Amino acid sequence: MVKVGILGAGFMGGMHAEVYGNLPNAELVAVADRDLDKAGKLVDRHRATAYSSAEDLLDQEKVDVVDICLPTFLHKEYAVKAAREGKHILCEKPIALTTEDADEMIDTAEKAKVKFMIGQVIRFWPEYIKLKEIYDSGKLGKLLNITCIRLSPTPDWAWDSWLTDPKRSGGALLDLHIHDTDYLLYLLGKPLSLICYASSHSLPYGHVFTTFTFADNVIAFAEGGWDMPENFPFTMAYTALFEKGVVEFNSRAEKTLAIYESGRKVEYPEVQQELVPSANTEGNIAQLGGYFSEIKYFVDSVENDQEPAQATARAARYSLEIVLAEKDSAETGKIIKIGKRFNNS
Repeated sequence: MVKVGILGAGFMGGMHAEVYGNLPNAELVAVADRDLDKAGKLVDRHRATAYSSAEDLLDQEKVDVVDICLPTFLHKEYAVKAAREGKHILCEKPIALTTEDADEMIDTAEKAKVKFMIGQVIRFWPEYIKLKEIYDSGKLGKLLNITCIRLSPTPDWAWDSWLTDPKRSGGALLDLHIHDTDYLLYLLGKPLSLICYASSHSLPYGHVFTTFTFADNVIAFAEGGWDMPENFPFTMAYTALFEKGVVEFNSRAEKTLAIYESGRKVEYPEVQQELVPSANTEGNIAQLGGYFSEIKYFVDSVENDQEPAQATARAARYSLEIVLAEKDSAETGKIIKIGKRFNNS
């Protein structure tokens, strides 16, 4: 049984707790949050112990895994502390705000010989898994281009409004849009170049538009924004054009996934959600979807003493580096060539 302590009792901490409560090989034993009442409400549903600080949790509980669901600007501090205590670490994305912080986190975890995975959940999301299967199989021929979209109302539910403070979250660029950048890197490898434009009329880096070029003349476009009005439904989508057809996903459609091939009926592959939360959650994701698959994968990796190769901390660090290159492009108006300094190993 893998014993887990969660740091952070907000929206994402609640989502993660729901998953642990549905895994037969995991036990949520503690939750820490500076708002003890918030931690208490969460642990009441899961028969765990509430703490008002991460330090108290680490001192008083024998946990195998520390699950970091804290604001991004706190990731490095608590990942380093957990690693030095010999705890395996699952940390929400993005890994950090700077590559220097990411490097310290990775180096500390490697020296401590603990497993360290970042929650780049789209790699585990059913419709995105299906697209990767189609791409890898070559059944629709060569991929020609792909468009990814991720739109959200302004995330005003977060503690102390930290999400809308770019110094603490990186804005939509690092917190929201990084999902699609990471997935494109996972799907297509290292880009050759990129150019990014940012719309910051209401929030700094509140809406971004990036065009990537990859090998074999593959063009990818990604739009991410959280400056939509409060009644705009959260939307994630992609359209992938292959030589022999199109794969389309839209989270708002009744049939979320469709495959179009010339001369054939439209195919609507069934996509089953592995787990739907039993409790009400805040935020913009109504179903646990890939969170269940992601956390199950990490718990299984810890239980079986295997490295979580599907979403490594180094891969997350590379995604951060590319997103920061997007930021550089947005600030300078220049096309960024991805040279040797961008290492995705």
